[in-house]
Amino acid sequence: MTPRVQIPTDECAFDDPETRRNWQLARLRAGAVLPPVIILLLATLVVMGMLGDRPTTQPMWMRVVGLVCVVAAPFTFAYALYSLGPVLRLRRIRRVLRVYPWEYRTSVRPAPGVKDTMALPVRVRTEAEGDWSRTMRAVNPLQRKRWTGEMEHGAWFAGDPEFGGVIAVPGATDLMTLERGTRTPPDLHREIARDKERMAQAKRAGIATLSASLRA
Repeated sequence: MTPRVQIPTDECAFDDPETRRNWQLARLRAGAVLPPVIILLLATLVVMGMLGDRPTTQPMWMRVVGLVCVVAAPFTFAYALYSLGPVLRLRRIRRVLRVYPWEYRTSVRPAPGVKDTMALPVRVRTEAEGDWSRTMRAVNPLQRKRWTGEMEHGAWFAGDPEFGGVIAVPGATDLMTLERGTRTPPDLHREIARDKERMAQAKRAGIATLSASLRA
């Protein structure tokens, strides 16, 4: 099957200007939420500190605000940590794209009957009439389980089919991380481990690890 968008010929996917631009746009979107969250967290800590020494001498309105801050502080801190997730995942995507080139896949589709609360279980097909891969875990950094269906008609892949990597809509849009959803059989993993160059490349990309199993 002919790709709808020409695959970049760069040795590393991140060398492609369009790929780099799309990653940067995603990074800006992911990072936009961090400053207000950090400001809110710092403001909460400042108000709590002001009330910490002599809470009874402060005006009633300030004590009420302080009480609200005490209640909201754990949630604000948790949200601040959660907001870091997309930024860190995009850094993982960049690391993979700096090691592997783009390759074409005829289809990526959701895996039926497989459950995963934190990711979207998918299967990948290399050839139009070929077999589907084992179940893998796809995560959109900006909207964790967002799926438009566009990759079912063709997708770009960068990485190692046994360890995972990055998938995208042709044109390097909708970047998603891709991880193994089931553990690689020991015999196959030992065979891969003997390929020192392959393992070194996967380690540089940060993907040379086994994934947790999914529940069917």
